[in-house]
Amino acid sequence: MAGKKKDSETAPKSAERAESRFSKEQLLAAKRFRDKKDLVNALLEDGELYTMKSVEEKIEKYKKGKVK
Repeated sequence: MAGKKKDSETAPKSAERAESRFSKEQLLAAKRFRDKKDLVNALLEDGELYTMKSVEEKIEKYKKGKVK
């Protein structure tokens, strides 16, 4: 007789799919942003956590912005 599967077996695990979050200091030390340190330092807030994707998006948005 087959039993019901547990919810943990059938539901996708959101913890595995969630992106890691990093502090501003960690991102400034990352090789990925070594040529963009000034931008990262200016665009990110102290004490906040960011995903790599969100930082890349902030940088791209800033680069595409218009000069006032």
